[in-house]
Amino acid sequence: NIREVLEQDDATSRKSTMSSKARTALDEIGADGHFARKEAAWRSWIKVGDSQFPPEANRYHLYVSHACPWANRCHAVLRLKGLENVISVSVAHPTWQATRQGEDEHCGWALASQTDAPFTSSTGYGSFPATGCIPDPFYDAKFVRDLYELAKDTEGKYTVPVLWDTKTKTIVSNESADIMEMFSTAFDQFSEMPQLDLNPANLRGKIEEMNTWVYPAINNGVYRCGFAQTQAAYDTAFDELFSALDRVEILKSRLASQLLI
Repeated sequence: NIREVLEQDDATSRKSTMSSKARTALDEIGADGHFARKEAAWRSWIKVGDSQFPPEANRYHLYVSHACPWANRCHAVLRLKGLENVISVSVAHPTWQATRQGEDEHCGWALASQTDAPFTSSTGYGSFPATGCIPDPFYDAKFVRDLYELAKDTEGKYTVPVLWDTKTKTIVSNESADIMEMFSTAFDQFSEMPQLDLNPANLRGKIEEMNTWVYPAINNGVYRCGFAQTQAAYDTAFDELFSALDRVEILKSRLASQLLI
């Protein structure tokens, strides 16, 4: 049980882990009301020859929620590369829940089993079954927050995806772009689809160039619209989002024309 594991930590370590204020993306609002996402705090890499995190079968575990697009894309790459029997997965409930009721007001991802009773949202509305949820098989963690505390996180933002190392009991990465790259290349010796290259060298430059505007204007742009706290911040994000979507439509039209030639 993860609560027992946490209680076994020495008092100083436990106090340090809990010192940061628990927060969410909803707290990352700039002075002018715009959403300003902070970079992921955990960004180690799994790579061949690495002494700390070498690629190994049945060592790493992915925590996701299917309500989170950043986590979904990692799970999609895992499946596309045929790594289901190499990297195990837990799926959190799609609603946020109070993670430390009576201790603070933080709400975040809850780990559940399909047999659990339906959840009510953190705002007290609705009834949402745990269909598709897969519990934590290692520590019986009830919240993704539990894992961050076990890893002695000091940032206080308990997001998915989480790529976890069961050997050292810590987080490898919580940056979805990095996790996708690791799944795409680092585990080819175990993959059922080692020939599938999702980031081919001849297209890498174009992919990176597209990401310079797709990420801020579309991927993160929808959050900038949804979390904006002023009309001006919303209008800016809205304009950039739909300008980028128009740009995607132009690229799609060009691609369709090339395929027809």
